[in-house]
Amino acid sequence: MLFPRHDVFISYSHQDTALVSPFVGELRRHGYSVFYDTRSIVVGDLWKQRLANAVRSSRVCILCWSQHARDSEFVAFEYSRAEGLGRPVLPWLLDSTPLPSMIELQGIIESNPAEAASRFIPRLGWRLSLRRIFQASLLALLLLISAFVYWSSHRPPPPWVFTGRVTDRVTNLPISGVQVGAEDRKYITYTDSDGRYIFHLPEPKPKYLHLVFAKQGYKGEEPVTVPPDHQFNTDMTPLK
Repeated sequence: MLFPRHDVFISYSHQDTALVSPFVGELRRHGYSVFYDTRSIVVGDLWKQRLANAVRSSRVCILCWSQHARDSEFVAFEYSRAEGLGRPVLPWLLDSTPLPSMIELQGIIESNPAEAASRFIPRLGWRLSLRRIFQASLLALLLLISAFVYWSSHRPPPPWVFTGRVTDRVTNLPISGVQVGAEDRKYITYTDSDGRYIFHLPEPKPKYLHLVFAKQGYKGEEPVTVPPDHQFNTDMTPLK
């Protein structure tokens, strides 16, 4: 049987229900998840297994200690199991009955259940709902960081830039609208009004760059091979 997680396991005698029930209600009002078993356990029930699972699923055990609790086999099993699992056992002293010798923490003496709950709350720490929000936020942050690291290590390198200018061979004026093809026209751009063209080309940078210039009204395509480390300016001859 799977038990949901709880902030607090309440160990108590059912004869103390009149005090314990409003105490549990006050803890729940403050947002704590409480395991509070109100069922009777009869002979033949697998009660040890059920209670052990409930204690294991809780962060803290609050021991509601009294004469009735001292005489309860179930309460003895619950706080012993909590101690064995390393769960903190926080005593609430309902009367003057001495605590078991194995309980080393000082008990809270308060007859008012609401006041008793307010004194326990600082000792309970973050409730599970807040812990889950924090854990989910932390997980989301870690996933975001992991995604950024992966993207940073796998993203392609930034493009490198190659540029130049095309002018009219006769007039020395810039020519706009010249089609400039690079690497067998795999990349195409056009000159602007000042005759300038610009390429943003992916890495790796080649040893040589192959260019072709073409424009209607000018002498046919002019293929050239140029080094990529500095701009390449050229001119075109107009057709007569």
